[in-house]
Amino acid sequence: MPIDRPILLLGGAPRVRVDVIRHITVAATGTTAVALANALRNLGRSAQLMLSMDAAPTANAMRYSDRDALEEGLAAWIARNPEACVVMTAALNDYRVSRVERWDGGEVRASRLGEKLPSGADEVVIRLAPVGKVIDQLRSGFGLRGPIVGFKYEEAATVLASAETLRQRTGAACVVANSLCGTVQALLDRGGIEQMPNRDTLISTLARRITAL
Repeated sequence: MPIDRPILLLGGAPRVRVDVIRHITVAATGTTAVALANALRNLGRSAQLMLSMDAAPTANAMRYSDRDALEEGLAAWIARNPEACVVMTAALNDYRVSRVERWDGGEVRASRLGEKLPSGADEVVIRLAPVGKVIDQLRSGFGLRGPIVGFKYEEAATVLASAETLRQRTGAACVVANSLCGTVQALLDRGGIEQMPNRDTLISTLARRITAL
């Protein structure tokens, strides 16, 4: 019989700080996480939302700003709910800013991340370095023992294979595969691939699947 375990829906996208006032981010509004919360509510289950500062406003959501704040909040929540189901709908950055360079009159000057990048530079170069994936830290880093639901979003030709690779690597209970063009919307688990005709069907099917985990 399924356990009535806590559910965390992680949505939106963290900010990647360029300087003290500027940041880059991903165009993610958290709507999938909110839609899932509503679908779960219709099935009689509650879920905790954790959304980025730039995500659409909604009541009763925990908020995070950058990757550090996200990981701190996630680790604290999992410590209180180690058997929970964590649903990773968020578009989490795979890079951090390692160096910001500005070109002034032919000279290259490096800016510190804690200061404001001056206006009027001839050119600004932002260098990015890769960071580890949060989903890979859920068990080994944060101590999650409950099920994981992953998301993969890329080109239609590769998204199903990439989603299956993600599922196997992380031990996720299931992974949602969404293509950039919207033609592929599917759920993958150990039993195979279930294609969905549209987003609403995907959300409602995923909500039912989560309640059974």
